[in-house]
Amino acid sequence: MPAGLLATDMDRTLLPNGLQDPEPGALDRFREWAGRRSPHQLAFVTGRHRALALEVVAEYRLPEPDWLVCNVGTEIYAAGEERPLGPWEEALERGFDPEAVREWARGALPGARLQEAAKQSPLKVSFYLDEEPDASALQERLEAGLREGSRAARVVVSFDETEERGLVDFLAPGSGKANALDFLRRHLGLSQEQVLYAGDSGNDADALLSGVCGVLVGNATESVRDQLRAELGNHPAARLYFARRPYTAGILEGMAHYGWEEP
Repeated sequence: MPAGLLATDMDRTLLPNGLQDPEPGALDRFREWAGRRSPHQLAFVTGRHRALALEVVAEYRLPEPDWLVCNVGTEIYAAGEERPLGPWEEALERGFDPEAVREWARGALPGARLQEAAKQSPLKVSFYLDEEPDASALQERLEAGLREGSRAARVVVSFDETEERGLVDFLAPGSGKANALDFLRRHLGLSQEQVLYAGDSGNDADALLSGVCGVLVGNATESVRDQLRAELGNHPAARLYFARRPYTAGILEGMAHYGWEEP
């Protein structure tokens, strides 16, 4: 196939660090493909900040990606660069007041706990919830409250199955994994058909339903599967493959489904 971009979430998608056992040899097969991936490019897309993302790249002996999309799509880094892409960062800085959003969210989310300082940024405010939320309903309620108060922010709700806690991210308008991926796609001059995105959780939903070649890996929870099935009808251009195999093996399965070379 022509040159494309393979983009993948990290935790519990590329990385076999969830509750299910990984398929033996799958990560090795992905490493082998990535080592000879030219002319394709590789992007890791994560809720982690850059330093923490690079830590797991080293820990799991992952190939160096061409791009890192960090902090739930609020930062894009080219390989080896310590500063985010300027045009993307500048576009997102307009209209987001993290302090005002943080204070409003404390009232809107009784019992929620602010995440650690390392997980906050000028373009992202993040909270923990003590239980698994109804992601769609909570997102709708929070977005409605933000609109009523004329506060500019995106809302992403997800669930960390390994820690058994909910996650709520308030992001700068125009950010998120889907918008960052679309910016990168256009930056590289690629069509949506030339982009494959793999994920496992609610914070991958916008990217999986964006019209690129989406792959939901097999270890995704049933609630995430139900959420995406329910939302498919609202995204007529979406292409979403529900893989049966977990983690990296699910990525490889999705690559074969869309006609990419399977390692």
